[in-house]
Amino acid sequence: MNLAYDELLRYTSAERDKWRRWLTTNPSAMEAPVQPDGRLPTVGRLIDHIFLVERRHLQRLTGDRLSDSTGLTANNVPPLFDYGASVRRELEQYVGELDDDVADQVRTFEVREQQWPMTPRKLLFHILVHEIRHWAQIALAVRLAGFEPPGDHDLFYSKALR
Repeated sequence: MNLAYDELLRYTSAERDKWRRWLTTNPSAMEAPVQPDGRLPTVGRLIDHIFLVERRHLQRLTGDRLSDSTGLTANNVPPLFDYGASVRRELEQYVGELDDDVADQVRTFEVREQQWPMTPRKLLFHILVHEIRHWAQIALAVRLAGFEPPGDHDLFYSKALR
């Protein structure tokens, strides 16, 4: 028995929608601290990071040149989540067209000036696990900033089914 990729994809997409709605009504939470004085100091910067990493890994998979940034300020909810939705549509298209044999072929991906051998399937799962981990950080950050994060976030509560 295996968890299907599309199941996890739908779960993360639903989480994005939940956070988008909540942050639209709580825009000041975008400035909640995550890593003060760090690379990703605020919730908004961490969300920007989630979406940019998805874009960059997709570009690695397709052989496209890597984007340096989203080009957004990371404090305005609608454009940031529109960017994330655009990247997600491209990811879904890529996954929909990916042949299983190609998904299981080991390739070498360069990340942070290091070579990492892995299959496209592993990198695709990593994209979603990376996002899930960061949404948990965001939930803690907004909670510590005095907000009540939106709803239940565990996969258990998700409506995403095979």
